Amino acid sequence: MHNPCAVIPVYNHETAITTVVDALLAQGLPCILVDDASEQSCARVLDTLAERDRVFLVRLTANQGKGGAVMTGLREASRLGYSHALQVDADGQHDLHDVARFVGESRGHPEAMICGYPLFDESVPKGRLYARYLTHVMVW
Repeated sequence: MHNPCAVIPVYNHETAITTVVDALLAQGLPCILVDDASEQSCARVLDTLAERDRVFLVRLTANQGKGGAVMTGLREASRLGYSHALQVDADGQHDLHDVARFVGESRGHPEAMICGYPLFDESVPKGRLYARYLTHVMVW
């Protein structure tokens, strides 16, 4: 059975998260929000979103970082009966037009981990572009 959801780690992204959740729900993906000890302004937005159908909220009392928040979300997805999860960033940086493509690949290859590859054009913020290259250098 293929029963996907979206897992969204959230740390103080109250301005973008509603748009992200709206786009995912419109494409049929339930959303698991993981509040990674955000400030109250963000926590209030997440509480409001969690009142929606097919939106679930897990709140961490201490910041676990993105990796910890993702792992918490994946455990919650499993607990809720979802078979697959698409991890989406809360700040709106991912192109959500590709959601159907990821879900389709997952359905066609249910045992595989499907990963995206960033494509940067001239519109990418220079800080994000340079930080990505710095990360590559540090890994090398």
